[in-house]
Amino acid sequence: MNEILAHPILVSVVLLLLLLQGIFIFNDAQKNGEKYPWLWGLFGLLNVPGSLIVYLLVTRVFRKRKS
Repeated sequence: MNEILAHPILVSVVLLLLLLQGIFIFNDAQKNGEKYPWLWGLFGLLNVPGSLIVYLLVTRVFRKRKS
């Protein structure tokens, strides 16, 4: 754990990616009329790129099949 914290550039890049992903998911969810865009945005802050993949699958693939 101390080795990871010894690399502030790596930590900064990961935090920046998480923030950008959360913002993208929030904006996309708002644009597409999702019921809780803020919840999707918070979900986007969990991990990279897993949250984005789940978001795209749920909103693009599974919901299109229902319609």
